[in-house]
Amino acid sequence: MKKQIIAWSAMIAVAVSGNAQVDSTATKLEEVIVTASSKFDLQRKDSGKPIIKITRADIEAQRASSIADLLNQYAGIEINGARSNAGQNQSYFIRGGNSRQVSFLIDGAQVNDPSNIAGDFDLRLVDLDQIEEIEILKGAASTLYGANASTAVINIKLRKAPTSGVRVNLASFVGTNNSSQQNTSGIDEYNNSVQLQGTAKNGLTYGVGLNHQSTNGLSAAESADENVVFDADQFNRVNLLSRIGYNNHKDFKLSSYLSFDEYVAEFDNGAFTDGDNETYSRQLRWGTNMNWKYSEKGELVYADVSTHTRRDNRSNFPSLFNADGYSLDLYNKYTFDLSEDSSLKTILGFNFNNQTYEDFSIPFGGTSFVQNANTDEVNFQIYDPYFNVVYLSGTGFNLNAGARYNLHSNYDGQLVYNLNPSYRFNVGNNTFKAYASYSTAYITPSLFQLYASGFGNKDLAPEDNATLEAGISWSKDQSSIGVSVFQREENNLVQFVTIDPVNFISQYQNVQEQLTARGVEVMGQTLLFDVLNLTANYSFTERDNVPQLRRIPKHKVNASARIEAFEGAFLTARYQYNHQRADAFFDLNTFSTQNVELESYQLVDLDATYKLKSKEVSFFLGVSNVLDEDFQEVVGFQTRGRNYKVGVRLGL
Repeated sequence: MKKQIIAWSAMIAVAVSGNAQVDSTATKLEEVIVTASSKFDLQRKDSGKPIIKITRADIEAQRASSIADLLNQYAGIEINGARSNAGQNQSYFIRGGNSRQVSFLIDGAQVNDPSNIAGDFDLRLVDLDQIEEIEILKGAASTLYGANASTAVINIKLRKAPTSGVRVNLASFVGTNNSSQQNTSGIDEYNNSVQLQGTAKNGLTYGVGLNHQSTNGLSAAESADENVVFDADQFNRVNLLSRIGYNNHKDFKLSSYLSFDEYVAEFDNGAFTDGDNETYSRQLRWGTNMNWKYSEKGELVYADVSTHTRRDNRSNFPSLFNADGYSLDLYNKYTFDLSEDSSLKTILGFNFNNQTYEDFSIPFGGTSFVQNANTDEVNFQIYDPYFNVVYLSGTGFNLNAGARYNLHSNYDGQLVYNLNPSYRFNVGNNTFKAYASYSTAYITPSLFQLYASGFGNKDLAPEDNATLEAGISWSKDQSSIGVSVFQREENNLVQFVTIDPVNFISQYQNVQEQLTARGVEVMGQTLLFDVLNLTANYSFTERDNVPQLRRIPKHKVNASARIEAFEGAFLTARYQYNHQRADAFFDLNTFSTQNVELESYQLVDLDATYKLKSKEVSFFLGVSNVLDEDFQEVVGFQTRGRNYKVGVRLGL
């Protein structure tokens, strides 16, 4: 009851103060530039959707431990595993959807891992110190971003080179890594980062970054017996990023990057079960971005990314995966001036996606690997032409609309479209905006779901869905509040189904009945007395005929307060409430699936930073899970309890 009282108090604060995505600059909220909703640079006030923009300054101010931890602080987003052992698998649920319904981009090109069950991108492969900014577009966006963009698009933009000269950033953090039940009282987490970017006088741009994270002390699985302590599971990650490009600071930019991301994660045998296993994952990723402004009103944009992933699961049931992915996006932007205060911004583009994978395993009783799938048979290609238009008027009425034709090598073509009108008006210094949107999406099964040995189903049909969304917002200077409501109708949802419980036979199949997900999101923010940032957001999510979504809270609250105590010194308090959730696990004692209810929980984090006046040096001290809350994100697996972290950042 106490938890609910505190949580509801925080919900009330949403309506009073709001969600905090306050940019660390003095820029007014309506002047913030966003690109995700149209691929054009638009002021937030002209965008017909609630775009979340996380800047480099925001990343450093929030002191999140990972991308998953950072994203988990925003409305409508649940990153399962963000508070668990660092090596824990992470699933992202946005607006009641699953990982397959989220499209991840790096510098505008879609990234994925074809060997993953959902083909989803592994968040553990990118370090926060490599990121310049993140934009989150919620709702169906398949028109602009293709397959998988059903519940959200998350675009990660890598660190940019300065306009001139050289910039060097160093960071080092150490901390504890305990659960509420396991306390080693020692230093078990290390994070180190070196970033260098520069621009030569001839326009050559370059950069290199090295990140390393190492954790120990915390078991992935939770012991059902308080008197039994499981062995700690280590996590070790290395990220290396290099960039080179050219920028003439007029009409042409070209940049290419090469990324090497590797981690080794120890894991246990399952819920409440210890084990001595590990996953080795390595991804090579290289991409190119080009922007050519061939006229005052026209621009040609090219972005591509190639990935090669190797994942080796070393356990009693060893497996090996090699996967390759390639994504290309080419589009032309052109603006037509219709009158002195109105314009039509157009996008005409083409997207291509290719995925392949192969896997190996050692059969029961065998001693050597056997190939289960090869790239000649396990692959697909997607060819998508698309167009989009944005009408901006001087009257405050704007319209975003477009269509895409999805052509998959395994399926017939499918048309998806988007219609998004909005209206904005001012009353004094107050800006009000209302919007509505109707968007369709088309999601083809992953390679794993189609071809995985023993589980795959080549007869799977694609999923399709339609999302209806509406919202209103108010903003004034550094304060804003917004409310969004949505409803998504899903057809042919792909799920893992037990066909024969006696012989333990399961397979991916389409759920034939139509499913409905709906929700409400409240977001707000304010800056008081030029020193106090107050932030809060609230999410409500549900499905028809499903009282509790698996691992997705029906109610979720985030709130934070950040104050500049004195010049250069900042104190931050963050609060999160997650409502009870449903989950299930396979009981090795009864050889049956057990349904459980995960209790609600609340988390409080505190941190302090101090930046020297005369130098680019800042010091950090943080305490996470101050209340030492004992909770579960996944049944049978541990989460982090009260932990401490100290660190320093240096800019040269």
